[in-house]
Amino acid sequence: MRYMAVVSKLPRNYSSFSPDVTGGVGIGKTLEEVTTSVREGIEIILEDLVERGEPIPEPISWAIEVKGYAVPITKTPHGYRAEPPDLFPVVAAADTRKRVEALIRETIKDYLAWHCKRPPEPTARIVYVDVEVPQSVSA
Repeated sequence: MRYMAVVSKLPRNYSSFSPDVTGGVGIGKTLEEVTTSVREGIEIILEDLVERGEPIPEPISWAIEVKGYAVPITKTPHGYRAEPPDLFPVVAAADTRKRVEALIRETIKDYLAWHCKRPPEPTARIVYVDVEVPQSVSA
């Protein structure tokens, strides 16, 4: 299964998380290390879910790029939420995928025009990791 992960560049390393797998996180000194780390983190969570007889979460998040910024978009119980990690406190929520994408594009454009004489450098990126889905074990 393929899951999206949001990778942020920090002063000394990278950190990452998967919006679709609660607890699926990773860290590393390089992009390759953090990608491996988040993949392993997701696999551990999935194995635990299978052991407990809980369902494996479907990958339902995706990302777009707006003015050079990575914008992960996640399906929520009430619709969709877009939140670029590099542009706190920018966020958009809407009832449809098309609407949330349009809203976040407009929100970022307005935010950069009105609030940023010198916008922050984009440091977050999106990676996709392929994960082996564990099979349930019969006792």
